[in-house]
Amino acid sequence: MAVLYEDKHVMCDEDALTIKRYYFPLGKKRIPYADIRRVDERRMGLLTGELRIWGMGLTPIWFHLDMARPGKDRCILLDRGRFMKIALTPDDHDAVLALLRERTRQSRAA
Repeated sequence: MAVLYEDKHVMCDEDALTIKRYYFPLGKKRIPYADIRRVDERRMGLLTGELRIWGMGLTPIWFHLDMARPGKDRCILLDRGRFMKIALTPDDHDAVLALLRERTRQSRAA
């Protein structure tokens, strides 16, 4: 499979998103694009994930390990139709957001 995007946090190939450093200790999570119902962009603040290095706070949103997250102001929010949402903070936010929106649209059209 061809890799469409990769950094130290995520990898997007033709069929799925892989989140690196998702599980303890440093396990990956692979999510097929067809399993993603919605992709949103969210601003982060002090109480909404900016200081969350790994895991979940008071809201049901899971953050992968990202030591640089306190310097970032946006995240990508994935909804798979489950209680827990997933927040991503890739190095190239705009590229991953565009790719996920394109790929999740394609998987629904098929």
